This record gives sequence, C-alpha cells and structure tokens, in this order.
Amino acid sequence: MALTKITGSGLGASKILQVKSTVKSNTQSIAGLTFADVMSVSITPTSTSSTILVMCDLNITCALSDASQTGARYSGVKLFRDSTQIAVNSDASGDQAKVWFSCQSTETTNSGFMQNCASGSFMDSPSSTSAITYKIQAGNTYSSNHYTYINRPSYGSTDNYSYNHKGVSTITVMEISA
Repeated sequence: MALTKITGSGLGASKILQVKSTVKSNTQSIAGLTFADVMSVSITPTSTSSTILVMCDLNITCALSDASQTGARYSGVKLFRDSTQIAVNSDASGDQAKVWFSCQSTETTNSGFMQNCASGSFMDSPSSTSAITYKIQAGNTYSSNHYTYINRPSYGSTDNYSYNHKGVSTITVMEISA
C-alpha cells in the first residue's frame, strides 16, 4: 500500500476557530436502567456553516451490583446537542440501545477493581450561531440491579491502596470552519 503525503495546499481552507473543554474530576455512581447526566460543554458557533467536532474520553466501568467485585456488561454513553440525542445508529430498532459508544467490563471476579477508558468522536453540523450545549449521559441498558461508575472502580473505591485508581474524564468541542 502506498502512502500519500498531504501538504498544506491540499487541506483546503478549514481552520479550528475555537476549542472548549470540560474536565470531570469527581466520581459518579449511576444505578439501574437510568441514564444520568455526566458532563457537558457549551460553545457558540461563529458561523452557521461551521461544524463542531465533539470528542469524549470517559473513565467508565460497570458492575453487577453496587460495590461488586464482579464487573458487568451493557453500559452505554449517549451524546446530546441541547435536548436532542445525536450520534445515533440509524439501524437500531425496537428495544436495541441507541448509544454513541458502549463500555463492556468483563464479568469476572476482581474486574470490579478496573476502570475502562472509553472514547468517542462525532462531527456535528448544528447550522446555528446560538449557544449550544453538548451533554454526555451514561447508564446501563440491561438490568435495574447493575451499576455504571464514572472515574472510579466499582469495588474498593474508598480503600486507600495504590490499586484503587481514580480517573478523570473530558469532553472537548472544536468549531471548524467550512
């Protein structure tokens, strides 16, 4: 396979006009089948022709029950532009979960000590010059007994040991000119 070098003249006139970011440095526990707000960032585009690149890095894990040593599956992340869910799979139907991306912890003993770094990116075309809030929600889509955790493991979250990792999560948006 041959590689092609792209030079500045081949990139067109697109430029990054502004960048906004939010860091979530606290922990969060989300019980059951409820999707809960995790973090958000606001941006006011300078032109209706601009696109907004949304990027998220999320420290997330799931567990079979609160403070379980055993992980769980089926936690998902949703992206919203104001109150409208975006980054939705067009083939999802019926009870299939319409999520931006998902996190699957292993259902094994001691997986409740782990965190997963899950990430997503999405190019949005809001066609607006009004303030826009991009919001992340997370939750479990399988069982009312399962938990989703942000920036912490399920088990041992208060133990004072080096294996108890506490992470941070971010959401960043960039306005890109047309």
